[in-house]
Amino acid sequence: MSRSRPCLDEGFALTEVLVAAALLTVGLLGHAALLVSALQTERDAAYRATAATLAASMAERIRSNSRAGAAYALDPEMAAFLPSPPCELSTPVDAVTRAACDLAEWQTDVTNALPGADVSLTATSVAGTDALLYTLSIRWAAPGPDNLGTFTLQVQA
Repeated sequence: MSRSRPCLDEGFALTEVLVAAALLTVGLLGHAALLVSALQTERDAAYRATAATLAASMAERIRSNSRAGAAYALDPEMAAFLPSPPCELSTPVDAVTRAACDLAEWQTDVTNALPGADVSLTATSVAGTDALLYTLSIRWAAPGPDNLGTFTLQVQA
């Protein structure tokens, strides 16, 4: 008398393994895309924070030398040709020369810190006061779909 064994399906079929591998691949590709997007966002945030710090630095320079007034105005087309005056902090200089030094140092700092950066700084009078409203703008080449990062700060002094 022979005993027959019942037929049991054990293990996985090839199609089940392929489907599982395809699902795993889609999940890993999605994770990789999310990681790339997060890195781009982090880099953009770092550039934006750097621009904000640089603009705040210049705003403090303007506030500390408010006698220079409109000498802080910087046309974007002229920014590339800004001469670098001798800027020794130990040597006392007049307000306009200090403004020229501040502009040259600030432009150098921005250019070194942000890729493809350019700057502009305008000064407009505030009606009814002796104060000026300064608008500091920084633009840089940003990674990603926009390809242009901008930061603008206004300060009254």
